[in-house]
Amino acid sequence: MRANRLLAVTVLSVLGVTGLTACGPDATKKGDSAPAASASAAASKPAAAGGGLEGLSVEQIMTKMRAANGKLKSVKAAFEVQDSDGDISGDVASGSTGDCAGTIGIKGKGKAEILRTGGKVWLKPDAEFIKVVVPGSNASVANLIAGKWLTSTKTTDLAGGFGEFCDMPLGLLKKAGLNDDGTPDNSGTKGGTKKVGGVDAVVLKVKGEKSGDEMEVAVANQGEAYLLSVDSGATGSMRFSDFDKPVQAAAPAADQVIDLDELKKAAG
Repeated sequence: MRANRLLAVTVLSVLGVTGLTACGPDATKKGDSAPAASASAAASKPAAAGGGLEGLSVEQIMTKMRAANGKLKSVKAAFEVQDSDGDISGDVASGSTGDCAGTIGIKGKGKAEILRTGGKVWLKPDAEFIKVVVPGSNASVANLIAGKWLTSTKTTDLAGGFGEFCDMPLGLLKKAGLNDDGTPDNSGTKGGTKKVGGVDAVVLKVKGEKSGDEMEVAVANQGEAYLLSVDSGATGSMRFSDFDKPVQAAAPAADQVIDLDELKKAAG
């Protein structure tokens, strides 16, 4: 299952929004970020709920975004990542209780549904994705698994590999705008406004501290200042929605589940 863990790491590393750094030598040019005195004055008059972020400094926008994201109990992320080992796409809704539900697909290798509730992970792969989950599986194994939910009771491979996808949406939002050591990073430049999923948003241009890739970050300018999207151009994108909506994750029926450990044991 090492390959599955690497898939999770790929999504995290490509679209990680921790450690935001300025996207160029003009990151502090006039109009992009206010001097300390001006920032303090503006902070005393916060924007009214539902708008006004476009008139704030990058630091103030980031501060509001961190505060909004930090309160979230659940969120859904839809992502696309371009990778040399196969483009990855999917959507995952996850909550602070650990519940999650979503889909994961690899171009040319199929897709799978994923569930996690009560600390247990289930995966329902299609015919192609079975080869990713159980490398070298023959036709009889594939037929046995087809249409079933897979789990693992004795090992942590399934939970450790695909379970990371469950933690990704909420985890990314909680870390957005922070350095690796947890301190705020308010650097970046303002890039206008746009709509994301029908919601007005302000755009910030930032760079990933580790990757150095330029990213376009959109922050909601309606209601709470949630992070709405991250776009890394040719490497991938991620969009967030369903903020604080309950995650629909119910354990599958027992007769629809196959234990991978038992399957391996039976196969000798």
